Amino acid sequence: MSGCYNNLTGVVLSRKAECAPGLYCPNVDANNPATAPVQCLPSAECTMTRLYSGVCKEGYYCASGSIAPKQCPTVARCPPGTIAPSDYTGIVSFLVFDILLLSFFTYKRFIEKKNTLAVNSKLPTESIDKTRMANAFKKSLNGKDLRMDFEVVDLGYKIKSGKQVLKGVTGRIHASRMTAIMGPSGAGKTTFMNVLCGKVKRTSGKLFISGKETELSKFKKIYGFVPQEDIMHRELTVRENILHSARIRAPNSWSAAEIETYVDDILEALNLSHVATTIIGDGIERGVSGGQRKRVNIGIELAATPLTIFLDEPTSGLDSTSSLEVMDMLDRISKIGITVVAVIHQPRVEIFRKFDDVIMLAPGGRTAYMGPTSGAREYFERLGFEFPVGSNDADVLMDILSGQGNNPSKGKVSADDLVKQWAENRTNTPTHISKADEELFHSMSPVLIKERGANLFWQTLYCHNLSLLQQYRTISGLALELFVATFAGLLMGASMSGASEVYQGVLIPPYTLLSSAPRLDLVILISLLTGLAVALAAAPAGVKVFSEELPIYWRNAASGHSPLAYYIGKTAATLYRIILGALHFTGVLFWMASPITTFRDHYVMIFLMFWGVYGLASFVTMIVRRENATLLAVFCGYGISISKATKWGIYFIWALQFNMWASSANWSNTLEIYKHIYDPDTSNNSLGYTLFRQSFDYGMMFLIGCGWRVLSFACMVLLNRDKQQ
Repeated sequence: MSGCYNNLTGVVLSRKAECAPGLYCPNVDANNPATAPVQCLPSAECTMTRLYSGVCKEGYYCASGSIAPKQCPTVARCPPGTIAPSDYTGIVSFLVFDILLLSFFTYKRFIEKKNTLAVNSKLPTESIDKTRMANAFKKSLNGKDLRMDFEVVDLGYKIKSGKQVLKGVTGRIHASRMTAIMGPSGAGKTTFMNVLCGKVKRTSGKLFISGKETELSKFKKIYGFVPQEDIMHRELTVRENILHSARIRAPNSWSAAEIETYVDDILEALNLSHVATTIIGDGIERGVSGGQRKRVNIGIELAATPLTIFLDEPTSGLDSTSSLEVMDMLDRISKIGITVVAVIHQPRVEIFRKFDDVIMLAPGGRTAYMGPTSGAREYFERLGFEFPVGSNDADVLMDILSGQGNNPSKGKVSADDLVKQWAENRTNTPTHISKADEELFHSMSPVLIKERGANLFWQTLYCHNLSLLQQYRTISGLALELFVATFAGLLMGASMSGASEVYQGVLIPPYTLLSSAPRLDLVILISLLTGLAVALAAAPAGVKVFSEELPIYWRNAASGHSPLAYYIGKTAATLYRIILGALHFTGVLFWMASPITTFRDHYVMIFLMFWGVYGLASFVTMIVRRENATLLAVFCGYGISISKATKWGIYFIWALQFNMWASSANWSNTLEIYKHIYDPDTSNNSLGYTLFRQSFDYGMMFLIGCGWRVLSFACMVLLNRDKQQ
């Protein structure tokens, strides 16, 4: 028979004189059985032209073995003889998006700059009108005059090692007054406040709130806690930080306009109106001053319209002038009915006199004095201590508590002696609120707690919008992320350039013997390299989503913010970055390499890879330090073949890796193009994938990304529980 290109006699493969679709058989004549297909003797000509399908017209592309030419995509180039189109859909799309985003950001920054200049031109307010804020505060209480006071009886706290940090603290914190907690280092000042707030569970004693024994943790929505550190979004403005807190925590019956008005009232009361549009700033980007930042820290809690506000060293790190400004502001808010309790360390005399009452703790967390500030000096003078003329009473009192006080009649007086003297001399100070007021508080507080805070949907929306605002403020970070994604796609495209067809399988029967050596590994290798490239591009950005603001989450969770709303809102806001990052990566890859698979299939795969890497990164940041998180987050889950994993009994581990499913989808997409000429099952035998269920593969990638996020959320909520109390 003469069926070979070199006109030599070959081995008969079929008794039928016909050619399968996709194969090139120039010598076959359907009317002449003598021309039935044969196996050619080895020759380069036979191997190279076996799958030749004719010249593809301009505007069409024809993969090897094509039955019919395919229309070139709209934004692509297909000259005559094109195997795979040069598809510019992705690169044109992301360029359009980039131009639109750049135009929007430029216009937005221009408007913000004008507004900032207008606001910053205002001078700080000299006289503060408390009326508007007082009215808003009363409105948040449904027009009722509600007050909170506290009584502690033999309050104690012992750590696991057995050391007694607090012991026998007894006294009262009066409503609508400023109370200072003072003592030398190690006296348990912050511990006392944490125990009082329920952040640390006391080991002994009782707590009464407005005459009723209970726990303060039940009232977290109507009290505020200001930490010593200025924990806030540094890239946002003064007003944006306070406004977000108000939207989350203010009465849910208030309209958006009422919340914004209340925030403006807070800014005025805190003397921050002139810097309302100034970013907080950090060590790199300059923002507001230290004193202003401390007032913002307080304003975040005032946004919740609390009945009581606790502050851990509100003057820490400030100069004397800024400290006095903060205390003046606290004095003003106490006058509108808010109970103020502050840990204070070595205050100047003007600050000390701002407080109505003082709790003085001796080393060991024991009470040395609890009562009016004005009576502290008199009490210790009765014990024989001397206060030098012109001295700062607070400094002398700290010396006394440290055992360094000057007592000519008794000599050196120890902390034990001070505690014993107070136990013998203390008197029970009556509450400043009546029984009727106490009953009103406990009847109304459940209603107030129920009315405080936005519901889950609105909290999620506010967190989503805030995250978008953060991304806008840190546009350079987004630009760098997109550049890295583009560069990663460029490297992948360059490595694949000129290799549109990287797969060659075994021909379908009866033409199997015509097959040249199969080429399977390149498709899988490209999937591996793509997964690594995506991981390296997405992991650093994914790590930053939560790692940089976990302390902010802890603070918000402690005040009643929904962790679920926070997590969903932040995660949803990352979708835009993932969409753009995947578009940049895939667009450049297709521009450089022209893969045989479609842009749509490749983009879906790359998008879900980004989705998986972001999910894995969010989980990793919850369990390791940020600087180590990126190294773990680039693990893309590719290794041995599925058939080997199944044989070794560890397939379930491989099935939990999103990149395995991406590789499966890419493998199926490639085989599907050639399945009419190459036998897919033969090609797949050594690899073990389940073929032609790409939708399932994509679904598994999405679910694995969701699974990492579920684990991340669980870790966020369950780890560091003490910081969320």
